[in-house]
Amino acid sequence: MERIFALFIRAGLAAIFGFMFGSMFMIGTFWVVPQIMIPPMWALSLSVGFGCGLAAFICFLKPEAKRVINLTTFLIACLSGILGGYLGSILADPEGVRNVRLVASSLTSPDVAPFVYMGTFISTASTSAWYAYRLWMYNED
Repeated sequence: MERIFALFIRAGLAAIFGFMFGSMFMIGTFWVVPQIMIPPMWALSLSVGFGCGLAAFICFLKPEAKRVINLTTFLIACLSGILGGYLGSILADPEGVRNVRLVASSLTSPDVAPFVYMGTFISTASTSAWYAYRLWMYNED
């Protein structure tokens, strides 16, 4: 029973931190990119997805595990977060919007919110599946 609670607590934290990290990486993308250049939406979805994946990795990290397992967790979390951010960009279809900066400055915008939602959902789901596999198969408590 405590394994199920551990899985749900980590997944809940990954969802909360995924929304925060995804939105911070989205806003941070516009701070890093020069003001003259407007980044394409695929670059924005990649940075948001990486932020969501990083949050999932932090929540499911076990420092006492081997480095290979932690590296695998990092790769699963980040790649699935990037995949989720990309799928969110396909769902949003914001390419018809003229002012990209105005749209991306608000998380509640219907054109940008699916980046963060899908990145968080897919990275949390895949990383928790990997964690559950390790937990039940190898008895990592």
